[in-house]
Amino acid sequence: MSLRVLLVDDSLADQRGLRRALEKDTEVQWEVELASSAEEALERMRHEPVPDALVLDFHLPGMDGVTLLRELRERCKARMPAVVVYTGSGSEAVAVEAMKSGAHDYLLKETFSPERLRHSLHNAVEAVRMVRELEEHRRQAESAARAAREALAVRDEFFAIATHDLKGPLQSILLSTQLLRRQLPPEAQTAGVKTRLDQILRGTQRMGELIDHFLEVTRGGEKPLKREPVDLFALVRAKVRELGPLMATHPVHLHVEGTDFQGSWDEPSLERVLDNLLGNAVKYSPRGGSIDVWLSEESPGPEGWVRLRVQDQGMGIPAADLPHIFERFRRGRNVAPVISGSGVGLASAHRLVELHGGTLTVESEEGKGSTFTVRLPRGMGARESQVEQSA
Repeated sequence: MSLRVLLVDDSLADQRGLRRALEKDTEVQWEVELASSAEEALERMRHEPVPDALVLDFHLPGMDGVTLLRELRERCKARMPAVVVYTGSGSEAVAVEAMKSGAHDYLLKETFSPERLRHSLHNAVEAVRMVRELEEHRRQAESAARAAREALAVRDEFFAIATHDLKGPLQSILLSTQLLRRQLPPEAQTAGVKTRLDQILRGTQRMGELIDHFLEVTRGGEKPLKREPVDLFALVRAKVRELGPLMATHPVHLHVEGTDFQGSWDEPSLERVLDNLLGNAVKYSPRGGSIDVWLSEESPGPEGWVRLRVQDQGMGIPAADLPHIFERFRRGRNVAPVISGSGVGLASAHRLVELHGGTLTVESEEGKGSTFTVRLPRGMGARESQVEQSA
């Protein structure tokens, strides 16, 4: 390693002694420059490259070493090199003042040794290097944070525009469907047609709610849960029935163990969770792949729990991706770009279940399918209390 050092001393004998000490350094090759006065040192420091280290004699003509050190620190600022001050008649007060003014070490000529000088310079240079490295890391972190804030602002603007543009067509579908339902001729008002129109209306309304929710989440907002009595069995059964038109390609089987699935939950939130889990089961399953939904009681009573499992025979999730599957914008590497998706659905579902005080977990094997399990307390559990307190 090669470093530059400026020796500031008006004594030629001391200059020669310092140079010889540095020439014998086996770890660093020192490129030595000399200055006989403070003014000469200041002139040298105006030019590049700035030395890596300074060795200053305290007793200089005109301006002492500590005064020179303060002047250098004011001029050089972040470019200030490592500094070692040495003197033949110093005191503790001078040593303290030198260290306060920016020196990294203070040596007395009476105890001077080449080894002591080399060791002192090595430590001083390393200290400056570490400070500069930390400062560079700080600047990089600030730059990254600034870039992230700018990216978030662009993202929020994009989502605001996108949600506005998406709501226009949805509103048109909603109004057209309502009008069509009212104007259907009597001979066309069959149960099947009415059911399909109702599904279109509910789906359109749900899509509008999801757009609003998506925008709130991206902006950092999160609506509090609106708890009310909910029959989870009725909600799950309705969602399974909505998949009726897909039975030919994706048979869905509902298995129920128990009789009481009442709880105090936020129904729109649970509906979003079900939409995501059932939608993913269909999306990632091959044609003919069955989907099984289990609803069971873990324990009865108002303080009990219920469990919902959604199992498919689809692509499965690679083992390396499982720990990150509930993170935003993370998807299994085996699905993209084969199947489109944003990577926010499961993250949102996971968060909504957590807000209820429950858990959402997954078991999966690539090529053999996945099983997602939701556990929900019927009322407010301890886990939910912790989530609300930290929110």
